[in-house]
Amino acid sequence: MTEKVMYLTDDRDLPKEDQRALVIFMGGNGDWYVQVAPAHGRTIEGVRICTSGGAASHCPGLGPAIADAFRAMKAAQDGVRPITRSRFDLEDEIAAWRARFPELEYRFGELIDKVQA
Repeated sequence: MTEKVMYLTDDRDLPKEDQRALVIFMGGNGDWYVQVAPAHGRTIEGVRICTSGGAASHCPGLGPAIADAFRAMKAAQDGVRPITRSRFDLEDEIAAWRARFPELEYRFGELIDKVQA
């Protein structure tokens, strides 16, 4: 299991035993796990978000949104102010790269020459 991140509820006026935390971690299989846990963060119940198949097919965008939430929560835990770029900014940048290099495609961490593939 990789590192987990946790965000304690904004309902801090509730008694400690009623407070909940959002917990996100990536399993050894590469899938995301999202849980709502008691304030101490220990629970065995949660939702698995597949990064291939499952949610990736049936709910496109959910995996990347969970990854974004994980990075934001990790940055907050580490006291780091993340560089915030909107999804629109990133989509514009991808479109520009694709226009500049139409023969290349990014697949599973590698740039593939579509002409030779």
